[in-house]
Amino acid sequence: MKKTPGKLPSAYPFPRLLPLLLTLLLTTGCQSYHSKPLNSRTVAQALATPSWHKLRVAVQATSLIQLPKTMLSPSQGLTPNRAAALALILNPSLRAFRDLHGEASAQLLQAGILTNPQLSADTNFVTGGFRTNTFNAYGVGVSWNIRQLIDRQARISAARYQVKQVDLVVAWREWQIAQAARLAVYAMAAAKTQLREALRSQSELGKVYTVARRASKLGLVTLFDLGLALHASQQAQALVLASQQSLAESQVALAQAMGLPAGTTFTLSPSVRLPVTCRLPSVVLLEKKVERRRLDLLALHMGYQSQQERLRAAVLRQFPKVGIGFVQASDANNVHTTGFGVTINLPIFDRNQGRIAQARATRQAIYDDYIARVFDARADIGAAAVNIRALRRRISQAQSGARQYKLLAQRERRGLRTRNLDIGVYAAAVAQAEQARIQLVKLRYQLARNLIALELASGDALAKPPMRPVAAAAYGETR
Repeated sequence: MKKTPGKLPSAYPFPRLLPLLLTLLLTTGCQSYHSKPLNSRTVAQALATPSWHKLRVAVQATSLIQLPKTMLSPSQGLTPNRAAALALILNPSLRAFRDLHGEASAQLLQAGILTNPQLSADTNFVTGGFRTNTFNAYGVGVSWNIRQLIDRQARISAARYQVKQVDLVVAWREWQIAQAARLAVYAMAAAKTQLREALRSQSELGKVYTVARRASKLGLVTLFDLGLALHASQQAQALVLASQQSLAESQVALAQAMGLPAGTTFTLSPSVRLPVTCRLPSVVLLEKKVERRRLDLLALHMGYQSQQERLRAAVLRQFPKVGIGFVQASDANNVHTTGFGVTINLPIFDRNQGRIAQARATRQAIYDDYIARVFDARADIGAAAVNIRALRRRISQAQSGARQYKLLAQRERRGLRTRNLDIGVYAAAVAQAEQARIQLVKLRYQLARNLIALELASGDALAKPPMRPVAAAAYGETR
């Protein structure tokens, strides 16, 4: 068979198939791009409040934490647990946190993907000289770096721990948002009761001042007593204004915690009550279990394990880069060769010591941060427990004081029937009785706040509900 000089034999058509092979390799498995616009319309859609049917479905599938089962209906009043469930669905900040799971999952996927082998091809054309019985030379080679196999498992393990850490961070954020919503309901209930007490005080002291003013015109009371009645009446009006402001602020805070517009109005359930007292769990037991209950500590522990694997991967990368390759070639004399090659980077200067030192320092920083957080968590548990014990004593004393001021006001009021009423003393007694009731409301709210703080510090809803129902003037929810 006669061969044409300067031509490749038909038995080796690879160079002609190379463009087609490269096209297939580049297009196989590629993903397409889809635009996701960010404008006023998409923002409005994202912030729109879903229907009650969608809320009832979403509350069962959205959150990573488990809340007590609660019914969601527009006809039912808001309770702390319902507010927490709605906050987990509607709060926009949680959406950004939940997106972190997708990023961590993508990093896990990337950690397990091996780098592509390298394909090289070349051809040399005979362009001059002695061309008899010569052929265009070519070479085809495939090489691949095998060092990635050495630390692949460590990289995958690090990414898996990272996914667990992200999920725990998201759950911890959800727990904080849910507790903030519950506390906002208690704050709103406290503000409403405080306003009700202030309005009652304003009405009563307003009547006292009216009577004192009429009596002053008749010369039946002194200017001093009239001044006391006026002062008490003005204090009651100021308390009403302050209570109205507190109620408005609590409504805004509740709307913000739940992810609703600031002008949203809420109707609280009649079952919302503040605790009068509570059974405090063992502080020693809470401190002992905090590392297994606090989601942020569990997340940091997963982060530490992930960094352990990163350090192991950095140590494994001390192994020199090794590439293996196979070559198929033909020279101008039509001599065909098949070869095998190995390339090794000699670790003389760069032995990955910089990354190893950085990974080790990062691991130590996470370790120390974990120890510090455990200490802070136990300190928070102790502080909340101390506050709860003190508040229980203060509430008991405030209840006794409120009863005494009430009896004093009633005794002074009985003097009205015998025309032996000291209008100044009576006004002061009514004002003090109302102040005592409002102070009792504030103390009950502080108790609820510290119970939630204890739940946050210990990592679970360990604080017990009120031991007995309280009057309608109190707040909180019997869980």
